[in-house]
Amino acid sequence: MLRGRSDAVRQKAYALIVEEGRLLLVRYFYPKENAWYWNFPGGTLEPGETLEQALRRELMEECCVEVEIGPMLLKEAPPGRDYVRHFFHCQIKEGRPRVGDNPATNDSIGALEWVDLNDPDHCGGWGRRNLPMVIRALGLQPARPRLPMPRPVAREGSNR
Repeated sequence: MLRGRSDAVRQKAYALIVEEGRLLLVRYFYPKENAWYWNFPGGTLEPGETLEQALRRELMEECCVEVEIGPMLLKEAPPGRDYVRHFFHCQIKEGRPRVGDNPATNDSIGALEWVDLNDPDHCGGWGRRNLPMVIRALGLQPARPRLPMPRPVAREGSNR
């Protein structure tokens, strides 16, 4: 059981919550960059927490929901970063997602949004980088863009 430690690489737990083909995302403000970015709901383990405990705490603080935590679908250590991300398939047990009202924990959260998994451009570069990974981790089939139907080609000597 992995627990947060201050002397180790930071551990982060994130929820992949999908309903009707849409993924729940959080819009966070990053003061160092003075910019808003999309990300998965969840966050960094506090000392002594397990991944599951941190995920439950973060989802309640950020989104006001209680979740059922399913299997870990993905674990990655982004190059050049000082953390490891753990992604769990989750389902909402209780509540409807809304931004939490505790300013101590949510002053950097601007919005929650259900994002269509077939529209990675909705979240800009973040979506194009991350949504295909989510689709693969969840075992879903990416939607293929619809191509226009080809026009019939008239054969020589036909009246078309």
